[in-house]
Amino acid sequence: MKKPISILLSASIIAVLFACSKKQAAEIKPEGPIAVTTANVTYSNFAGALFQTKCASCHGPNGAIKTVWLFNGLASIKNDARVANSVLVTKAMPKGGSLTINELALLQAWFDKNTPE
Repeated sequence: MKKPISILLSASIIAVLFACSKKQAAEIKPEGPIAVTTANVTYSNFAGALFQTKCASCHGPNGAIKTVWLFNGLASIKNDARVANSVLVTKAMPKGGSLTINELALLQAWFDKNTPE
């Protein structure tokens, strides 16, 4: 009985690791007529696109690890302090990808401003 469980567990871990790393490498470049800075960063001009691109493949409604944390918009970030900790403090997320220095600075500013919409 131990062998099938360990095979299933190993296969699940491998699937999660490879499924979560496809689209996470590209840097999110905020778009719009006004450049996004640490002074004007919001969910709608930067953070939403970052979470959608870097997190939703694993933590979205169809994600492999949605049971750990489910990304479903701004409320799911505001209501869970683990998000900022996992991304900015421990840098455990995103798995299989990384955030650039600029993305980290903008995200830190967004959290420091109390996650404006």
